[in-house]
Amino acid sequence: MSNQEKKIPMEITLRKAGLQKTAQRLAVLGILDQAETPLTADDIFRRLRDEQKVNRTTVYRILSSYTRNGIILEFVSKKGTHYYERMEPDENPHPHFNCRHCGMMICLTGNPGSWEKLFDQSDLEVECINISGLCHLCKANGEK
Repeated sequence: MSNQEKKIPMEITLRKAGLQKTAQRLAVLGILDQAETPLTADDIFRRLRDEQKVNRTTVYRILSSYTRNGIILEFVSKKGTHYYERMEPDENPHPHFNCRHCGMMICLTGNPGSWEKLFDQSDLEVECINISGLCHLCKANGEK
């Protein structure tokens, strides 16, 4: 089953979270649904300009309400950049790679190996796993 097939419809997600369905909320959630990598608030704002008029403050408010209601996961890179990613109920987090030089964020997929054991321990709640280093382009350019 593909990632897109297992997603709960956006309207149901909002209703379960007790949030009113608005065009702006649906637009933000739609962008996060379609994203292949975690996005910053600026990424979302830029993508919204093409389809929906939403000011920057509203984007931040929507992201905050989604985070509080468990609809999305927010995590911070080593450089302090906030990233957002859609989460499905009962879905375990997956690791991310963040380039310490250019800031590129990559979702790491595949077999998480021993990380899966963390999710099964009842005394732990894993929110995010981040790995940082240099991406192939920055490494090739001789960045340190």
